Amino acid sequence: MALRSHLSRRRIMAGGVVGSASLLFATAARVRSVDVIAHRGFAAERPENTLEAVRYAVSLADGIEVDVRRCGSGELVCVHDETLERLTGGAVADRVGRLDWEELRHVSIGSSDARVPRLAEVLEAVPPDVRLNIELKERGLAPDLLGLLEDFDGAVVVSSFDPTALWQVGSLTDNVPLAYIFSEAPGRGLETAADLECVAVHPSTGLCYETDIVDRAHERGFAVNAWTVDSGLEAARLALTDVDGVFSDVSLPGL
Repeated sequence: MALRSHLSRRRIMAGGVVGSASLLFATAARVRSVDVIAHRGFAAERPENTLEAVRYAVSLADGIEVDVRRCGSGELVCVHDETLERLTGGAVADRVGRLDWEELRHVSIGSSDARVPRLAEVLEAVPPDVRLNIELKERGLAPDLLGLLEDFDGAVVVSSFDPTALWQVGSLTDNVPLAYIFSEAPGRGLETAADLECVAVHPSTGLCYETDIVDRAHERGFAVNAWTVDSGLEAARLALTDVDGVFSDVSLPGL
């Protein structure tokens, strides 16, 4: 598996936007450039975690984030929730972990024709110059995940809120960068990330505004990617905190 450094990435300047936010964007551009990571493939603009979303985000983002869990027949699939109720508007309420792939692959997302993809399909759709962030939603995925990544030539980061899920990956390889996600207790979050030998931390936007988490993380050698942003103005504000990247549900034209 060919892996580029987590910190080797394209840069987009937080500037060039007209309107009331222009000054803030211009200021942010002078302070720092930030990466835009398509959260679930820009979930506000395309059906989340689908191949349609991934392909849409490829030309608009520095990175793409997808959520991964296991379906009933064992395949790794890209779904955020434990059940399909929200994704299908209540039409299907089954747990993902109880549905075989042959059943799951026919479920439509919302009113679209998009379907839940296997992680293997997403890996084929992501070009080498776009970093893929794989968020593990459950434990026990590491062996199959690493098997799929053996033939993946792009840059990848594996993240999770669950330290055990990350530890399981790290216990099997030193070649896959890890990132710890958290929204509370920044001190403990950084300690956990250090224990796991992560290359990055993914704190909530609130922590970036309200604490010194960004500076503390940088002092310890972590990249900092904040979640989740829904406007260019918020992305520019976060750039002023010195974050390295932002996860966004929208494509942020002008960044």
